[in-house]
Amino acid sequence: MLISHRASHESVVSGLITGRAIGVEGPLPEGQVLDLLHRYFICPYCGNISRLFAVDEFYGEDGSVVGREYYLSCYDVEDLPPEEARNGTLPFRKVHHRVSDLGELREVAVKETGDNIEVFLYVYNRDAEGSLTQRLIQRSDSFLPNFVGMLYSQMDAPHLGNGTSGSGPNTSNTNGAFMSAYTNGDGLEGFNTNASSGDVSYGIQVGTGTTANSTSTYALSAQIANGTGSGQLSYGPHAYSWSAGSTSTSVSRGPFINNSGASITVSEVGLVWKSNDSGYAFLMIRDVLSSSFTVANGSSFVAQYTISIIVS
Repeated sequence: MLISHRASHESVVSGLITGRAIGVEGPLPEGQVLDLLHRYFICPYCGNISRLFAVDEFYGEDGSVVGREYYLSCYDVEDLPPEEARNGTLPFRKVHHRVSDLGELREVAVKETGDNIEVFLYVYNRDAEGSLTQRLIQRSDSFLPNFVGMLYSQMDAPHLGNGTSGSGPNTSNTNGAFMSAYTNGDGLEGFNTNASSGDVSYGIQVGTGTTANSTSTYALSAQIANGTGSGQLSYGPHAYSWSAGSTSTSVSRGPFINNSGASITVSEVGLVWKSNDSGYAFLMIRDVLSSSFTVANGSSFVAQYTISIIVS
């Protein structure tokens, strides 16, 4: 849901949401973070009503929180021609505005039906001794058009025919080739993300790019290669979480270990699905991080996507 209008006095909930009200002495429980990421606030920078987008926590050697940053997902219309700014004509330029204290924000009551599908990205950054130094939880930027192509290819598989002569949806694999996402007609092959350690061709990928997503995004902007050379990370294995009757599933990868000899900055994360039939890989989700994080030499991190559905 896009809310681009300026805040009105009638929508303001009385009182400020303060850091003390949610506890600042220790790490925020995951449930509280997710609750915050469903709330709307008046952005102190642009004046728009914006949903909280990410919570980034930093930890000291004793495990205590030494800093916490909050990011609002805003849409900047200041650079648009006046007539476009007035009528909400796209494109908007999405920006992430940062505040260090929830006391700077005034929460607003926004009536919404809620998202039917939610995706959250988690990043756990650890030092060379394995101690947690940073935890980022942010709402995923977006599924990409490849995801819609994948859904169509699975739903209409019996009508695609066999081999590459089928009339499946044209989607771009991670090499930029424009092709059908599905090349067999029996509807059984499916996709997977379970790349083994060192395999960077699919699964969770990370990079240094900051380019915004578009309808033509098919790969990370600047993927980090696997290895121990300059600017490289050693990619770890994947792990999965799901239980019968659950409304959410998670895929994590790591550790990503930096043995390159220097610090590496990570700015983007993506999830790539590989066709079990054709072997082609397709980027389904890509996120530009609310704030890039630095992986010191000898340090490591884990990235995780959790996808949930809301049954109503």
